[in-house]
Amino acid sequence: MMSGANSTSDLSPSTRNALAFLMSLLAFAIMLGNAVVILAFIVDKNLRHRSNYFFLNLAIADFFVGVISIPLYIPQVLFDWKLKNEICAFWLITDYLLCTASVYNIVLISYDRYQSVLNAVSYRAQHTGILKIATPMLAVWVLAFLVNGPMILVSQSWPKGVNKCQPGFLLIWYIPLITSFFEFLIPVILVAYFNMHIYWSIWKRSKLNRCQSSPGLASVSSSDCGHSCRCGLFPRTSLPAPKERATSLHSERQGRKNSLLLSLRMQLNNNVIASKMGSLTHSDSIALHQREHLELFRARKLAKSLAILLSVFAICWAPHSLFTIVLSTYEPENRPESHWYEVAFWLQWFNSFVNPFLYPLCHKSFQKAISKIFCIKKQPIPSHHRSISS
Repeated sequence: MMSGANSTSDLSPSTRNALAFLMSLLAFAIMLGNAVVILAFIVDKNLRHRSNYFFLNLAIADFFVGVISIPLYIPQVLFDWKLKNEICAFWLITDYLLCTASVYNIVLISYDRYQSVLNAVSYRAQHTGILKIATPMLAVWVLAFLVNGPMILVSQSWPKGVNKCQPGFLLIWYIPLITSFFEFLIPVILVAYFNMHIYWSIWKRSKLNRCQSSPGLASVSSSDCGHSCRCGLFPRTSLPAPKERATSLHSERQGRKNSLLLSLRMQLNNNVIASKMGSLTHSDSIALHQREHLELFRARKLAKSLAILLSVFAICWAPHSLFTIVLSTYEPENRPESHWYEVAFWLQWFNSFVNPFLYPLCHKSFQKAISKIFCIKKQPIPSHHRSISS
């Protein structure tokens, strides 16, 4: 994150105090929303499966944005406090790490939903071990640190002629381009790629489901009908042969009669079994169709939430990335100052406020856990009210 230059130096004290109050309120809301997600995950053991671990990783990153990033930003920008070099370096590394980890966690959640839709069977059967879950979570933090951490450590945290706490590599024009590429462009491309593939898979499955829904049942019934016709009550082999001999023994007639009755009984049993198998196949096809319909409904719901995820992420991060790219074309001493850059800068932190409401808190499993935490129960209807209503 590139902190704003001196765009707030011309503000009146009352305006600065109002902005400080609003920023503090935002920091508190970020901490509260993400703390609820973390607490729900700790309290309710039913939430401890693969996708919810990624929500927890995102909530941890966003929670510390409200604890560290914003509180240390307010005094130095609004009230011109000069932080010590050690505190400045700590704030820069932590702020870059948390914001980038938040972005990469969004990519991880998008990939997890992509796998759950395109490879639903293998997704449920695999990735259940804690090591397989912890590995991508840890990889998010390592990659987030590698994007900016080494450059912050080797560059000057207090460049000459700058009174604000900002990394020295911002004075090199091409490094902000590289960081914007890894912090915004690659994540938004990946999330958009996952989203398009999910929608493409849903479209193909919906088309196949429409083609097989009615014709499939018709083909089953027609095949059953053909089977019963081929195995009719009186197939050719079971019909009695015409009388060729006028004189036959009484024993032959009796034996033929018995064999005819036996064949009729066997044929009736075969027809009953065939009709039962046909009805079983018919019911199985209906159950399969209903299961496919539920899977499509679930996939559409995930795709819709992923599209909202992409839209909110792009709105919160695109303005600052665009400003960073444009400002990197100017010389450090000639870069223009604008309050709109501060707005774009704060939009990134606003994304940490939206994330808990956009992802975990809109899921019924998290809502049930939160209701348990705050003891929110449905009040039973008193007996006298029930009697009156009846």
